[in-house]
Amino acid sequence: MGAGTRALWGAALIPMLLFAGAVMAADYHEAPALAAEVSAGKLPPVAQRLPEHPLVVKPLEKVGKYGGTWRQGVVGGGDSLMDRTIGYTRLVRWNPEWTDVVPDAAESVDVNDDATVFTFHLRKGMKWSDGAPFTADDIMFWYQDVLMNQELTPSVPRWLRAGGKPVTAEKVDAETVRFTFAAPNGLFLPAMATQLGSEILAASPSHYLKQFHKKYNPDGIDTLVKAAGVPNWTTLFQNRTVYQNGSRWRDVGRPVLDPWVLTVGYSGTSQVVAERNPYFFKVDPEGNQLPYIDRVTYDVVGDTQGLVLKAINGDLDMQAYGLDGIENQAVLAQHREQGGYRLFRARPAYSNSMLICLNETVKDPNLQKVFQNRDFRIALSYAINRDELNELIYAGLSRPYQAAPRPDTALYDEAMATQYTEYDPAKANQLLDAAGFDKKDGDGFRLGPDGKRISFAIDALASRKYHVDALELIRKYWRDVGIDMQVKAIESSFAFARQLANDQQGLVWLGGGGYDFLGLLDPKWYFPYENQSAFASAWGIWYQSPKDPNGIEPTGPAREQQELYEQLKAQPTTARQIDVMKKLLAITRDQFWVIGTVMAPDNVGVVKTNMKNVPEQLPDTVFYMTPGPSNPETYFYE
Repeated sequence: MGAGTRALWGAALIPMLLFAGAVMAADYHEAPALAAEVSAGKLPPVAQRLPEHPLVVKPLEKVGKYGGTWRQGVVGGGDSLMDRTIGYTRLVRWNPEWTDVVPDAAESVDVNDDATVFTFHLRKGMKWSDGAPFTADDIMFWYQDVLMNQELTPSVPRWLRAGGKPVTAEKVDAETVRFTFAAPNGLFLPAMATQLGSEILAASPSHYLKQFHKKYNPDGIDTLVKAAGVPNWTTLFQNRTVYQNGSRWRDVGRPVLDPWVLTVGYSGTSQVVAERNPYFFKVDPEGNQLPYIDRVTYDVVGDTQGLVLKAINGDLDMQAYGLDGIENQAVLAQHREQGGYRLFRARPAYSNSMLICLNETVKDPNLQKVFQNRDFRIALSYAINRDELNELIYAGLSRPYQAAPRPDTALYDEAMATQYTEYDPAKANQLLDAAGFDKKDGDGFRLGPDGKRISFAIDALASRKYHVDALELIRKYWRDVGIDMQVKAIESSFAFARQLANDQQGLVWLGGGGYDFLGLLDPKWYFPYENQSAFASAWGIWYQSPKDPNGIEPTGPAREQQELYEQLKAQPTTARQIDVMKKLLAITRDQFWVIGTVMAPDNVGVVKTNMKNVPEQLPDTVFYMTPGPSNPETYFYE
């Protein structure tokens, strides 16, 4: 490693890499079914199928046994469970604890001091699931022919841009690729560990994908388009590479680097099936090629209640996705013996069950003045009886909490998490009076700067009934201090559209940050980061797209936070990013942009009592790709 660079060695990965030196090619072992195929001459020996330096993964509990089928369930349509379970392979990934980014398909990464150059060293001799070599040429195919092809990628995603320019990639040698940014991009590797990073490897098996690319198959592409019944070649190609609506899990021919390979696709069937990848690049400390489990199946059901029914009938082996919700916990707990499973904790990555966002950039100038009054927001927070809310809506499973990082994280701030959470209507009334809202109409409602009643609506997703119910309670609490709020239950796509246009007066949502990496990568509840920063959508819109007519450039603390986030992105290490984030959060605490309610209660997942190496607790979010980072390739049945 040259001067001015640092190698990516996650703390959790070090023991795995130490094992790698002790496992020799002669010590490699494989599943009995693969050994039989080797004996029959259908597969090369295991040592020839593994890379020169396979990744050695230390199981959570113990070395496992081969065999079995991992049964799961998905809701028909666009379920992402396959991405999270059999598809969590990246150049780099999260460690299980979600405290670091560690190598995965890449053996190591060098990062220069200003986080503009990232050099990925791939594993020599690594192969796709069909036995074809995985090399730098595959990454360059993704870069040159997918990312930089405007028909396939009209706009380069923002995580692959810095300094207003897209990333450049160059092949250094057969196992080395260098990514260079025009400005520091310290969040590049964490972003790659999320769902975003899957796009690179999904579009990298060039030996397979070239047949669907107009550049490489100009004479035959029209025939393939017609046979597939799609409108054009770009749709044909994207149906094999993108994750939206589960499309990539319909293509059984696409080679992968994952532990299991799709054999029955997600289309026109009641069950999706994946079998073990004979070329998977990971082994355990005893040299056993992973995964332990032979097969993974996903039964396709109509709704989440179908998943709950499968769980209590004993038909799900390990799953949290789709089983979340307070209403399901009692049912799942009650039927543990019947279903032959135990429960594990699936902790929401966000911290708050319901955030109340009053849009400070609302188009009504009088409401804007009201919402931008910090004491007005603080008063409404004091007016909420969170203990009653917790008992009536959340079955007593939670506690008062603001839009703040979770406990036991580097960013946790107790003062920020607990400020203004006590129920004190008298204090709320005092603050509202002192803020100039002391005049009332004949019905006891307070008057705004225009002399008219302060009256506004808050949007809530109709699909989240507990949000609607909670907001109805809060409507009564606020009525008691003279504020007229109406609950507006709307459909989710309409809610997003209103945020894009800065049309909402108020909105309730899940969120509030939570785990450290979630706060770094998705800080929309901490400052005006994007349109979904519903407490000031126009400021967030401006930050992402200064030319958008719906955007407004902020001043003061909000603009200072945006500038701090630019500084954060320029930091090459997580520790330095955390330091900048603490400065940003100090402003969030002081400004009190968002009114929190209660901490999001933990969800639960089910795992069969004889299934081992499954953690007792997992972060539960698409940013973590639950349960992918917990190494499902090491799960096994005892």
